Amino acid sequence: MTIYSHNEELANPSLVGRQLELDVFLNEWEEAANKLKILNVYGTAGIGKSSLLDEFRSLALSKNSVCVTIDGEGFVKTAEDLCLLVLDAIDPQRKTDRTDSQLFHICVQTLNALSERKRVCLFIDGYESMESMDYWLREFFLKKLHSNVTVVIAGRHPLSEAWMLSPVWRRLITRLPLADLDFEAVARYAEYMHVQHPGTVKRLWRISRGHPLTMSLITFLLGQDGSNDSFHDSEEANYDTLAYIVNQWLREVPGEHLRPIIEAACVLRRFNQESLSFVLEREMSASEFYQLIRFSFVRKVDKGWMVHNLMREMTMREFSSRMPQQYEQLRNRALLYFYNALMADSESMRKPREAADLLSYIGDSLVRAFLNWFELSPPRFETATREQLPELEQYIERRYSEAQDRSVEIMDPSSGQRFSFLITADESRYTVRKLDLPALFDLGYDIVRVMRSSAGSIVGFATIIPINEATLPYLKRAPRSQAYFSNLPPAMEERFSVSAHARSGWFIETIDTADLGDVSQQTAMGYLLHELAMTGELVIESPAPTRYFTDAHLSMGFTIAETGRHYNYSESVEAVTFILDQQSEQALSYIHRILKDAGLSHLIPQEKPAHEQEDVFPDAIPLETAKNSNEDRIMARSSLTPREKEVALLLEKGFTNLQIAKSLYLSEITVKKHMKSMMEKLNATNRTQLLKQLLE
Repeated sequence: MTIYSHNEELANPSLVGRQLELDVFLNEWEEAANKLKILNVYGTAGIGKSSLLDEFRSLALSKNSVCVTIDGEGFVKTAEDLCLLVLDAIDPQRKTDRTDSQLFHICVQTLNALSERKRVCLFIDGYESMESMDYWLREFFLKKLHSNVTVVIAGRHPLSEAWMLSPVWRRLITRLPLADLDFEAVARYAEYMHVQHPGTVKRLWRISRGHPLTMSLITFLLGQDGSNDSFHDSEEANYDTLAYIVNQWLREVPGEHLRPIIEAACVLRRFNQESLSFVLEREMSASEFYQLIRFSFVRKVDKGWMVHNLMREMTMREFSSRMPQQYEQLRNRALLYFYNALMADSESMRKPREAADLLSYIGDSLVRAFLNWFELSPPRFETATREQLPELEQYIERRYSEAQDRSVEIMDPSSGQRFSFLITADESRYTVRKLDLPALFDLGYDIVRVMRSSAGSIVGFATIIPINEATLPYLKRAPRSQAYFSNLPPAMEERFSVSAHARSGWFIETIDTADLGDVSQQTAMGYLLHELAMTGELVIESPAPTRYFTDAHLSMGFTIAETGRHYNYSESVEAVTFILDQQSEQALSYIHRILKDAGLSHLIPQEKPAHEQEDVFPDAIPLETAKNSNEDRIMARSSLTPREKEVALLLEKGFTNLQIAKSLYLSEITVKKHMKSMMEKLNATNRTQLLKQLLE
């Protein structure tokens, strides 16, 4: 059932977007008759816990129930004080001696006697402040309560593991986590607060990320300005608001000594104890780290932890305004940490998340804005089979019929620069036009990939084609690739005509998502692009001709090909073909190029040229000079990966494993792995046999 209508939301805008939570409360209330029930409401600071508890209380009172409310921050944390608060709430005229040895029993008996006549609801807010009483409440007080009592416990954290380990409590507890509001709820809230201008509503959404306290403060500022049609969200205009919101979150932090650690954690997109120690330039203790990750604004993500997105962004903006030099120093240390992480393990070059970590510091303002918007744990594109073709075709039909105008507004937290992209409904259909899915499945490679929602439905797909002699005929006739591949010069034709079991690069025919404004879907798209960009291979794409896609590709280092212009997306809009050719520079050089373009090369320790190095690598030769008559034989081996071919070229020149590692910016262990892989492929047992097989 749905409890709140439009008019009822209007009467209490703080409840916008909380219909599900209200339904849960009423359902639990009805089911909890004649038995004890605990509802655990939890969420980060400013998420709306207290407002929701106030409404729960109103609903309970409307059903002729007795309500007792305890504010976790408003009393001395002793059993005696809590019992006195409960007794006073039940009967304010009652005089109770706090020294009475029977105070606990009097409190429990009074509550139980009352529950025999009426439903009783005990609300405990601010439970994060009552940690010292958790054991007493769990093992003594609540265990003594009779049926017909509903307990609502609200705090920044879910009830501890000790509650859930008990079979009795686990059966009685219903968890109710509070999340940020979605765009539709934010738009309704803006309407109720008389914010009408569409641009202002979108800025409210972008800045607040659906965080209720931030929404409330921003609309308050709009009212103070005397106009609800504009909002200047600069640090200068709203520094006090930023500081207030940050300080609300930091109320749970016990001392100022932890603030530098929190600021460092915010500068890092994803952190662990090791990365924090590096950025802070001191060894962080385990106790400090465990204290940090227990805060409500910190959550576990894949391979680390992260600070709540809004908290992170606002803390960085407040920190950079207050201490710009210290902020820049932490950013530079973070850049160096992720650069070193990539240098230490060449395999991480092929992992989009690791690459994205570094690109968030070295990319241009637009790249940083996208990565700041992105989530750390998005859905993935998975290989599709021909059996999924009907489902894909139905998805494309829905995309056509349900297309809407979308707006994406993002901000670079470092520079404060903002970007706004409007994608019309017709433009959003570009990515699903003129696709021959049966032909793509007929090619026989894992070309088609799908992305699914948590419910299992398709919310996006991609078609990524390996370039070789088997796929060239398709690429020369397909609408998106025809303009480029049908006009190849002889040298490029030869380069692309490798055997069907190899590839000379990738052509991205399309990457589509159902909602261009959905951050998780766009993160999946962005990570897929980064994954391909960091392979060190040639990547070609003719994306939808919108500013959203064009600007994103240029920021990632793609260049526009001289050929490959066409009108196959729209008769009135010209599309271009982008190329990212790293086969001559490799992924690490790609990163160095972006560092140089961003003016950040000076932050990376510079290696001496090989001819200047003493003793360590006296005969080291740069990769580009390792050419001889045997190169063609090595490069023609289709069973080898591009990286293995690089290693093989230097092996042929007589390089040791250590020299190869130095020349290719790899670890020696990684070089040994490549050697072992090539030996297995060519049936060799040592380096000498491997070289002989390579040159046959």
